Amino acid sequence: MKLPLLAASLLFACTLAHAADQPTVPKPLEEQVSRLVELYKDSFATGYPEATHVQTLKTGQNSEITLAVFTIEGFDMGNNYSQYLAVFSSTPNEEGQEHYSLLDAMQIGGGGWRSIEKLDARLVADPSGRRTLIDIPVMENTDDDSPNFPSRAGVIHLALEGSQTPRLVEQN
Repeated sequence: MKLPLLAASLLFACTLAHAADQPTVPKPLEEQVSRLVELYKDSFATGYPEATHVQTLKTGQNSEITLAVFTIEGFDMGNNYSQYLAVFSSTPNEEGQEHYSLLDAMQIGGGGWRSIEKLDARLVADPSGRRTLIDIPVMENTDDDSPNFPSRAGVIHLALEGSQTPRLVEQN
């Protein structure tokens, strides 16, 4: 009788710990991500808002960017998913509410390729000072992995290039 209670308690504690790790997505950012989902999905796919991860990085003394990783699943009525990374800048509007402006977005993962299980990005110094360099830990699929169960840890290196119209580029 005590063993099932212990197992249930551990499951509950893990659930709370996982929920505490995920910062809540601000409503204005959630709305922008929903717009992106509508643009990227096909007529069968749907967004998976519970899997959205966000993180804000300070890029300078008075500047920051907000990263959002979001998931779309069920393309072509299949059992599949794709992950996307969107980069936003934010400024408060007249009422003081943050407005998130899209800088760029790209597909960053998906079934059979790689996934971001927890957004834990870090800025990397750019010797030229012209780009914003970002490293993000990922899990990558190997030849022996099932499509939705990557087993190899990796890091993707991204650059946000350009000041007028920034573009997100994956570095090798």
